[in-house]
Amino acid sequence: MNFSALFKDDPEEWNGLLVYPVKMQDYPVFLSACECITAAQQTFPYPFSTMRYLEALFAMEGALPRLALLLKLALRLPDGDTLPIYPGTSGDKIMSLLIVQGERKGEITAKNFGGLRELIAWQNGLELPDETDNAELLQARRDLSGAAGMALKASLEDLVYSVALKARADPEEIMSWTVRRFQAVERAIDRAEGHRMASVTLAAGGRFKGGNPYPSWKYDREESIQAVEPLSALSGRLSGSVEQK
Repeated sequence: MNFSALFKDDPEEWNGLLVYPVKMQDYPVFLSACECITAAQQTFPYPFSTMRYLEALFAMEGALPRLALLLKLALRLPDGDTLPIYPGTSGDKIMSLLIVQGERKGEITAKNFGGLRELIAWQNGLELPDETDNAELLQARRDLSGAAGMALKASLEDLVYSVALKARADPEEIMSWTVRRFQAVERAIDRAEGHRMASVTLAAGGRFKGGNPYPSWKYDREESIQAVEPLSALSGRLSGSVEQK
């Protein structure tokens, strides 16, 4: 993968196909579709958690349409009633997807899907899960993060205009940016604003539980889940403490 391509709208060639970064004009559709590659397979219900990733997407209800949407965006397939995506079957099972991209053709299989998944994630700033992570620890961290936050009225229009204001960019221009560029600018704004407020707080004698959340305006803080324990372990400790009383 070419590092300089991160700052451009250039496609990467994969298995005969051209894979493009998704643009902000398709952001809402992208957000609804990208979960088909960002979900940890260990969270899939049995027996899908034991299959190859693409085979699980073929088998799980509702997953294949999301994948088709994501492929439409990443491969910039033409709009129309039907997409040029043709399933290869064996009996009643889908085994592969043949993609026709203009004059180009390419086949997606369970064996090569991992490479395509990594490429799409890389081009669009997505973080793929580490399947070796403990599922309970990850869920505990998400629960704690959600409990600490206040509910916000999310709006794509507000998000774009807020980033445009801080980045001194035209909102219409932002819609032609790639998703990766937009998210990188958004994170840079968050870091800069967070670092400024954290510096003011520390200068006034304030302290942060768990340390400064924004120690740098250039880089994110390295996160760790070591302080988070599995829910089952927490339940066991609480049960034990109750029994001792």
